[in-house]
Amino acid sequence: MKRIAAAVVIASCAAASFAGVSRSYKDWPKTPIGYYMTNEEKKQWSAIQSDAEAEQFIKDFVAKRGGDTFTREVAQNAEKADKYLSIGKTPGSETARGKMMILLGPTVATAAAKKKKNGEVRMVPPSSMGGLSGSTDPSTPTMEDMQAASNGPGSATTFVTEYTFAYPASALPPAYGKSLTVKIEVDTGADRDRIASYGAEKELDKLYEMVAQAKLAAAKPPTP
Repeated sequence: MKRIAAAVVIASCAAASFAGVSRSYKDWPKTPIGYYMTNEEKKQWSAIQSDAEAEQFIKDFVAKRGGDTFTREVAQNAEKADKYLSIGKTPGSETARGKMMILLGPTVATAAAKKKKNGEVRMVPPSSMGGLSGSTDPSTPTMEDMQAASNGPGSATTFVTEYTFAYPASALPPAYGKSLTVKIEVDTGADRDRIASYGAEKELDKLYEMVAQAKLAAAKPPTP
């Protein structure tokens, strides 16, 4: 009961702090540029109380990361995510797979399974995010394969497609020091996807913070 009461208080405080902020700014952390917020910046953002403050925060945020160069890079990656990873009305750049691709880069889906929501499983061809990196190898599965598998015939609302993505350690921030495997379920009936396990979600949060910190540090001029 105490835990529920605490959650209500936190939610009320968050709503109060954002009382003067319009929806377009409230949702900004869920945008491809907003993905690059560090944990400290997320705290700063939660204290914003007006559109003017939000606008200034975003201007400073972008400037710290290289300005137009940063926004163009993110826009290009978001465009690719929208092209290959959209689920119904949900843009690919707003999906769990899109966020992962934007922050960590494209990777290969080592396995894919179409699962009935009651637990029945049947395998489908594995696919990849390789097409996003410009691979021309005809033997390499492409993003079109994954899009077809999740949105094609047979993807009724009673099914989800679970993809297993693998990142080698060399593709991740050096400080992480190990490889990563993530399973993501795509539910075309609900126009959404989700990280299949809490453990993988926490690992991704850790990696996303490392990437955000690295992007910020890379844009800072060297100390004389």
